[in-house]
Order: sequence, then C-alpha cells, then structure tokens
Amino acid sequence: MNSSARFTQTLLSTMIAACIATGAYAQSDDVEEVVVVGVRGAQEKAIAVKRNSAEVVDSIAAEDIGKLPDATIADSLQRVTGVQISRSAGQGGVVSIRGTGEILTTMNGEVFLTAENILDSRANFQDVPSSLFSGSNVYKSMSAKQIEGGIGGAIDLLTRKSLTLDEGFSSAIRAQASQGSITETTDPDINGFVGYNWNDNTAMSLAVSYSDQTVSDNTIQTRAADNVQDEASWAGNRDINGDGDQSDRFLIMSNWDGPRLYKNNTERTRLGLAYNFNSNIGDAFELNFDSFYNEMDQNAAGNYIHLGDETAGYDRGNITQLYGIKPVGQEDMFSQFYTTGRTIMSDGAIRGGVQSDYRDTTAQNNSLELKYDAGGAFTGSLRYVNSKADRTTDALTIAQMASSPGGADGLAYNVNGDKRVVNPGFISTRYPVTFQSYDDHVTAAFDPALATALKDPAAWYIHSAWIEGEKQEVGLNVLRADGNFKIADDGITSIDFGIRKAERSAERNQFSWFMPTNLTAYDSSIAGLPEYTNMLVKYHEAGYTPGKVNEGAFANYRVQVGATKDPLTDPQITWEPVRGVNIDESHVAPYLHMVSDFGAGVSSFNAAIPMIDTRKIGGHVAFMDMLYDAEHVAINRPQFSYKVVDTTDAFFVNANFNSDLSDTINLSGTAGVRRVTQTIEVLRNVTDGSRDPRIITGSDHNHSALVDLGDKTDFVDNSYFLPSINLNFSFSDTYKIKLSYDERTSQQPLNNYGEGSVTSYQSQRLEDGKFYQPVGDTNLGGNPNLSPWSTNVYNIGFEMYPNDSTLLGLTLFYMDVGGFSDTKRTFVATAPDSDGKVRNGGNTIELIDGKNAIIEGAEFSYQQSFDFLPGLLANTGMTWNYTYSPSTKEGQRLQFDNSEVPFNNTAKNQSNLVLWYNDEKFEFRVAANYLGKKYDGQYTNWTLDPLQGDSEKGLVGGLARWEDATLYVDMGATYHITESIDASLNIQNVTEESNRKYLQWEDFRSEYYNFERRITLGVSAKF
Repeated sequence: MNSSARFTQTLLSTMIAACIATGAYAQSDDVEEVVVVGVRGAQEKAIAVKRNSAEVVDSIAAEDIGKLPDATIADSLQRVTGVQISRSAGQGGVVSIRGTGEILTTMNGEVFLTAENILDSRANFQDVPSSLFSGSNVYKSMSAKQIEGGIGGAIDLLTRKSLTLDEGFSSAIRAQASQGSITETTDPDINGFVGYNWNDNTAMSLAVSYSDQTVSDNTIQTRAADNVQDEASWAGNRDINGDGDQSDRFLIMSNWDGPRLYKNNTERTRLGLAYNFNSNIGDAFELNFDSFYNEMDQNAAGNYIHLGDETAGYDRGNITQLYGIKPVGQEDMFSQFYTTGRTIMSDGAIRGGVQSDYRDTTAQNNSLELKYDAGGAFTGSLRYVNSKADRTTDALTIAQMASSPGGADGLAYNVNGDKRVVNPGFISTRYPVTFQSYDDHVTAAFDPALATALKDPAAWYIHSAWIEGEKQEVGLNVLRADGNFKIADDGITSIDFGIRKAERSAERNQFSWFMPTNLTAYDSSIAGLPEYTNMLVKYHEAGYTPGKVNEGAFANYRVQVGATKDPLTDPQITWEPVRGVNIDESHVAPYLHMVSDFGAGVSSFNAAIPMIDTRKIGGHVAFMDMLYDAEHVAINRPQFSYKVVDTTDAFFVNANFNSDLSDTINLSGTAGVRRVTQTIEVLRNVTDGSRDPRIITGSDHNHSALVDLGDKTDFVDNSYFLPSINLNFSFSDTYKIKLSYDERTSQQPLNNYGEGSVTSYQSQRLEDGKFYQPVGDTNLGGNPNLSPWSTNVYNIGFEMYPNDSTLLGLTLFYMDVGGFSDTKRTFVATAPDSDGKVRNGGNTIELIDGKNAIIEGAEFSYQQSFDFLPGLLANTGMTWNYTYSPSTKEGQRLQFDNSEVPFNNTAKNQSNLVLWYNDEKFEFRVAANYLGKKYDGQYTNWTLDPLQGDSEKGLVGGLARWEDATLYVDMGATYHITESIDASLNIQNVTEESNRKYLQWEDFRSEYYNFERRITLGVSAKF
C-alpha cells in the first residue's frame, strides 16, 4: 500500500475510533503546561521541569524540537546532558544515556513502540518525525510509579493535549525545502496542525508530518588489518622497513580482500500523524484518546568497487611504525608492528556492483484513559494501550567482476544446452593499482591500460548476486490502573499505587530468495532415495567452483539430461546452475551507467566503471527475475526466525513526602518499590545442520537453507523488587541537592533468546581427491535462560537556580550493571568438518551471563538568559553541558596490548554548546555537539590468528576499533514577518563533519563515513 493510501486509511480509522471513545490522553501530571515564546521561553520551561521534578531529569520543550530543522527527535535529544546518538547517513538514530543504549522509551508515560527497536530495548528514532511532539523528558533517576525497563534511564516523549488549546479553532502549517551539499536534490518537508476546543470541555487536534529526503551516505573501508605477517615468511626475506633485520610484523590487507569504496544515497520518506481527542465528562471524569502513527520507507542504494586480488608490494616511504604494542603472551616474538598508508596491488580482478537495501516500517500507538478527580483525597486513572509495529527489509547485492579464472576463453557456462562464454572480454593481464590512505581521505590510481579496459562493459560479468529479506512484527497490549491518595500537606503528603499487566509479542522471520533450474536430480547408486524435479538454486555464482557442490547429500546425485536416467552419461552435480550474465547483454545494457565518483572521501579516482544504476532497478525481486529469466522462490531461514512473548505483571507503592526541616531547608521527594513478575515464552525452530534437499549447493550454508525440523518452546520466569528513593533538599529557592538510588531491569535483545545454531566453514581443501571445508565456528545462537539486564543507580546532584532563566548543575552518578550477555568461545576438538570427518576441530560460541560492569561519571550543565546585559545583549543566552562517562567490565581487557576497553560502544567525553539570540522579530541559534573518541567494539577476522582472545581469561581478541572525536555544528534563524507568519533558515552540519574510524592506532585508518551539509528554507503560518 502506498503512503497516501495508508495515511487516508489510518486517519479515517483514527477519527472513527475517537468518536466512539469520545476520549483523549492527557500528559503526565508532573509536567506543567507552560505557554512559551521562542527559544528563551523554551529554555525557561526546560529549567522549570528540572527544578520541580523529584527525579533527576532533563527536558527539551516544543520550540527545541518543532522549530529546529531536525529530521528525527534523536537529533534534538543529542543536546540533552548525557545523551549520545549514533548517525545513519548523517541523521540521528540510536540514542544512549550515560554510556548505555539499553534505555526505556515511553510516550506520555507508557511504552512507545517504534519499528526500529522491535527486537531490543534500544531507542532508535530514525523513523519518527520530531515535529509531532510537544517535548521530551530524559530521566536519569527513576521512581516506583514509572514502568520498568531501561538501564541508562528513560526518555518520555510528550504529545499535545487538546484541552490546552485556546477556545475555538487553531491551526498551523510549516512548509520547508532542503538541499544537501552532496546530493544536491531539493527535498520537501511539510508539517500541519489543526485543532478545535469546544468551551474548554471537549477538544480534538491532529498533527501531520511528511518529508521526503535524499541524503548522502558514502563509505570507505580500507580493510587494512585483515592479516598479520612477518617480513621473513610473507615478504620473501625482504627488509621492508629498512631497519636492518627481517623479524618485524606487518598488519596488511589480505590478498583476497582489499579496500572497498561505496557511493550511496539514502532516500527516506517519513509520514506521521498524532491525533488527540479530549473530553471532560461531568465534574469528576476526563476521557482521553491518543493515537500516534508513523511510517518510513527507506531506500539506501548505490554502487561500490572492491580493489585488491593480490598484494604485490608496499611503498617504503609510507611505512608507519605502530608504537607501544606487544601482544599478551607473545612479547618475545616481535617488538613492534608496522603498517603502510600506500599499497600497490597487482590487480586484474576488480569487483564492483550494487548494494541496495529497502526498509519499510510502520507503527501505531493507541492509548485510551479514563481519569477521575472529584476534588477529594483520591484521584485515579484506568488506561488501556494497544500498539503494533512492523519492519520489512530486503537487501540486494549484485557483484560484477572484471576478470575470469577460466583461462583464455573466459568462464565456460553450459546448462541445459545454454552454452556461452561468461565474460568473454575478461582482463587477463595484471596491472598495478595504487591505494593511498590519509587522515581524512583516500586515493585510488589505476594503471592507464587497466583504466581503459575497465570502461568496456564487455570486460564485466555478474560474478554473484543474491537477495536476503526479513520481516519483524510486534504487538503490545497494556491494561493498568493508577491511584493517588492525599494524606497531608506536610510529612508524607500522598501515596501513589497501581497495577499493570502487559503482553508484548514479537516475531522475526528471515528468508532468502532462490530460483528454479528446470533440472531433475536423482541418485545413481542407492535405490529408493528420492529424486528432485525443478531443483532450486540461490541467486548466486554462475559456474560455482566444481568440487564443492557434489559433497554432502548430493555426493551421488546426477542431473538428468535426456528422456531417461543414465548414470553413465548424465553428469554428476558439480556446479551451481546459475545463468551466467555478461553486463553488455541486451537485457542488462539499459540499466547501466558509468560511475567515476565515489564520494568526497575519495579525492582521486582515475577510472569510469559501467555498473547497474540502482535508480532504475525498482523492486529487487522483479529485477532479479528479469536478470536471470527466472521466477523467484522465497524460503525461510529457520535458524534466524523465532517468536518471543513477554507477559509482565507489576504493582507499585510510592510515597511522596514534603517537610520543612528549618526556615530555609526543605526536604521533598519520593520513596517506593515496584514488584515485577515476568514470563518469557521463546518459540524457536529446531535445526541439525541438514540442508533443504531441493536446493543444489555445496557445504557453504550461505548458499542453501537449513531444514526446519519443528518447534521448541522454552519458558523462563523472572521476578524482582525494584526499590527507589529520590531526596530533594532545597535551600531557600536557589539551591538544591538531589540524592537518589534506584534499581532497574531491562529485557535482553530478543535475538539473544531466539536465534538458532549456525556453523561456518573455511575455504575448501582437497584430501584424497575429495573437496571439503574445515569447520570454523559453531554459533549456538540464542540462550533463553539468560538473565535480564539489571543495574543499581546512584545519583548525587547539586543545582543552583538564581532565577527562572538560569541553571547551574553538577550531578555525579554511579551505575553497577549486571545481567547483560557475554560471549564464551570454547575450542571443541571433536567438531567435524563439512564432510563429517573430524580433523582439527573448531570453536563453539555461546551466550552467557556477563560479569559486573561499572558506568560512572559526572554531568555539568549551565543555562542562562543574559537579560541583565545592556542593549541587544539582553536578548541573548546560552546552554552548555559536559558529560564524563567512563565504563569498565569486570575481567575484560584488550588482549592485544593488555589495556582495558570500555563496557559499551559510547564516548567517554561529550559536550554541547548552544548560543542564541531572541527578540520580538528575530531568533538565531548556533548549536555545537562534541563527542570524544568513541569505542566501537572489536575488529576480528579469522586471519588474525596471533590476536585471538580467550573469554575464559577475560581477553578480547582482535583489535580495538575506535571512532574519531567529532564536532557537529547546526545553525538556525527565524524572522517573524507578522505575528502569524515566520520565515526560517536552518543549516545542519555546517562544517560537513564526518565520522572516521581506526583500529588500535590513530594512524591505522579503517573506515571513513562522509556526511553532507543540509540547508533548509521554510515558511510557517498560524491561523
């Protein structure tokens, strides 16, 4: 269904539901609705929320979200103290608080489902338009009345309550057009709001957001650390670095996997609506209905080129010594590592092609609440929440190659009489290709003769192609009752209490596409075995290497080529019968374009490559059917498909207190406990490594599909008490000290429960005339018995409020984290290879409960309006914050140099600075977000044998991967033409900041991500 049809249908159903329910949802009572004007008012409202909250909380108001040019709410949340975001194609997505991404996301106090976080508890707002929210509160401490979930804290998104509108009709519209510095497309962004308030008793409102943006997403992967080699064995006894010996070690690109350059654009079409119906019923009841709908269609597609087939040499002048590293347990083997920024490859096998990822998401969050307040001691509410979300992805890869391993006649192809030479114009001569990496860019230089040869479409054929897809769905039903009983004005002032029952059901299905071959296969030696007609094969490699496919179940199978079966003349299955395709064929040629630009990070590229244009593909499956003249068949991958049902019952009691300890000191806060009982049902598929007999394949499981042998259901029960206390000491009206302690829990990512076992194999080898593949790793997949995440959180905060527009605060925090998952790797000597024979064994990888981790640090925040200054300076103000959040995990250190690595993939240092000007006619803001170097996990590869870790000893294998420190700057200006009409100019990523990664050493570049500057012009009007 297209976006407009879905929108119309959703709007109609929402209107009908609202009329039936005659209700709406009201915001949390903890957040006072304040009329604010401009950036000054937004800052004052945020300060008021922090000042009046019993919990440790930070806030952003509607002006910070609605008026900034933020495509997602994550881009606005990055300016909150302690909040970090990760970027996809330059836009904010996953959000973390204080160094952990396991956080709770709610809307108006209840679970908010988005299609981007179906399988885990991470907050990802990539698909959620920011303009539909009136504000957001970020909780760093929790109270018992807040629902369970989240380790780092909670983000509560707030929608507008219709009864807060002025009486009568209200409406607003904002139209914007944006353009990127790289994509150079003009993209629309339209937001509208309409509401009506009848006599302050009944009101409704509808907010709509639509945007269609194309953003640049260019990537470079140097693949620089695929192998460890020493001068003596690898370089032929050459002294490469000229130090007089041949005993040094080099980190080099593997001879089969060189640098990769990606030129992609990501198109995101977002549609969202927020509907609210709000009615007072008599003097005691208020009925609220809130519905939030959003969808996103994303197409991230483009071309890539893959350099490197055989490493021929290095430029001695570009040798870099990587200082200070001595691998643990191998200190005496070598003293230092070296690498080089320039690599000269002898290349005749250039790969390139298409990578295209489609992702469609939808989410619907509905809430119906009846509130009671008759003016007496008791107030309460009854609330029902029904939400659902789904996410569908399919990824197409087409790899073309400009060489042939088949000799002078190219790669011979002959299936069912279809005879051809694949890649008749192949490149048989090896030419030098020089790849140079710098701090912020790379260059690629082809030998002129090779560059000329690469321009010819006849030099290229489709080496391999495939499509992988996934469907995720989740449904949520919540029924809860909450009450408050007022006791007194002093001491224990009131008691909160409530019960909640929730059921969340999530399902994941992963699948691959195959095509029929029109071949019949039969067994030639053992009577009674079945024959298979119209065998299937994965869209994959034409002429797949002989010797692999005739292993395993098909060892004796032959392909029937005549009217009768003849074991003497019918060929044995020794290939994947995929139709060979040359890209200069008539049915492919209309889809080609020449690619010579691989983005700003590649400053020099002296070739033009004919490739399939992703803009002309359309649907992935339809294009592949056309390409191979076949009809697709989708087959489920059972090891990655499962269902998890989470049923949770909870009740809480929470005491609110307020007491004057002296004439100038007041104590207030909350103390309570939440009791949670959880049952997790995990429905998994059973597999034993058996392959689907309909599919012609070898021992490589990626070319086939496992057989689903049935279902296995596991039930896991968890229960826990979650105590919390928040103490606020107020000294007059200016100073506050906040002390808090709370215990939290969060569900594991569902993949950790539901995934099945998968065994990987290494490259084929020959023994006694038969091919086999050595076993690599057996990943046991999910473990339903993993403990939930848990943490104990301590906060101590010092806050100063000289006036309503000034805040000075310092918060120290300490988080003791447990229950997370960890990986255990065990060597199994009896693990068999692909042919069932035990030789050298392999590793088994399983998920286990991790040891304790610590996240600690400090947050400093300063906000002030400079209204005490003279002249125009009285219209200025600023916000500045800084967060320091180091983390460690018990027993973990980086194996390679014996140093510690952080617990989570976040930065230790973060800071934000916002400077603004606001008068009656003009507003201006410049915002800078600094993120220190960020740990990004371990880079591991089976070729890094000397660097393997030992999880039993707390050692992490491979090399630490880090992301450079970044500084993103945004600017915005608004001119109030009249009281009702505004014009705006906003610039995102003013300096075109990009993300760059390195392995272990800052000089050892591994990845470059280049993001663009975006300029947005807009006009808005109120009616």
